[in-house]
Amino acid sequence: MVQTDIFWSYTMGATFAAAASKQLKRDYDATQGTRWFQSNYFIYALLFLACLFAPTGSYLLWDFPQWETMQIATSHAAIPAWFVALFAISNVLLGVLGYWAAYSFIKKGKTPLAWLQVVMGYVIMTVVLTYGWDGTGWQRFLYDPSSHGGKLWAPGRYDGIAFFSGNVAHALYGMGIIVLPFLFVPVVKWMRE
Repeated sequence: MVQTDIFWSYTMGATFAAAASKQLKRDYDATQGTRWFQSNYFIYALLFLACLFAPTGSYLLWDFPQWETMQIATSHAAIPAWFVALFAISNVLLGVLGYWAAYSFIKKGKTPLAWLQVVMGYVIMTVVLTYGWDGTGWQRFLYDPSSHGGKLWAPGRYDGIAFFSGNVAHALYGMGIIVLPFLFVPVVKWMRE
């Protein structure tokens, strides 16, 4: 969802940096940080954000505009083209910002603060997803208009457990099968190294 993807992309960028904190600190000490953006870890994070995360968000915004905007947009016509472009760019740039923020702590030897970027990002993302701005975040999340013939969301309307067998959920499962291994495998690998 647009409102949570802002924090999620930041968090994913920070996660990639924090997972490679030992390697990044070693490289920083060896080179004094010149060309940090040329590290394989940053390049991987950038490619992940640009080639996987941003396209999945754009796909969801196109195919499920109501759900992806937390039920704000009523149709494609309600979403300006500039917003779609800004959303795709933000999914990359905020991830780069998260990586850079975590890296800034790592190079100073403050790895716990790099991991705090990850924790804070997930906490904020979860609050936005569950509470939203008016206490109905979880209802907005658990309502799939495409499973109800396009019937728009209203306060108190949600699918509950049935959401997980709807159209949006199926799209999320398909994306998860593709995207999540590219997120978790390198993170685990880098942490083990």
